[in-house]
Amino acid sequence: MDARIKEELIRRGDAAFDEEDFHRAREFYSRAGHNEGLIRIGDYYMYEKRLPLMAYGYYKKAGAQIKIDDLHRRMVGAFAQWIGPEKLKEDSLEEVYAPLDYSSPDKDGMVRVPVASELLKEARKILEQQS
Repeated sequence: MDARIKEELIRRGDAAFDEEDFHRAREFYSRAGHNEGLIRIGDYYMYEKRLPLMAYGYYKKAGAQIKIDDLHRRMVGAFAQWIGPEKLKEDSLEEVYAPLDYSSPDKDGMVRVPVASELLKEARKILEQQS
């Protein structure tokens, strides 16, 4: 892409962002390949609007792995606070990652999904800190 065109797309994306038209800003930033702009939108949703799942999509699109890792860490922390460490058995985190049949719900109506080992390690750390 020509540098002038890219610069113009970024400028228009910045203007749309300033007007809080995030849909248009995303389109301009995406077309320009301007990952910093996408991260900026993600930060807006994360810190201003407190919508981490919206932020996650922008971080993912921008390839901002550090932001994604931070979001995962926050989610694990929130999950640990929500369920409380006394509700977990010592070996329960290993059971969560075991291969399961994802097509049918368990007796409680929940469908189990695999959890990345890094998230399991973070969950263990948080639970150990709370003990």
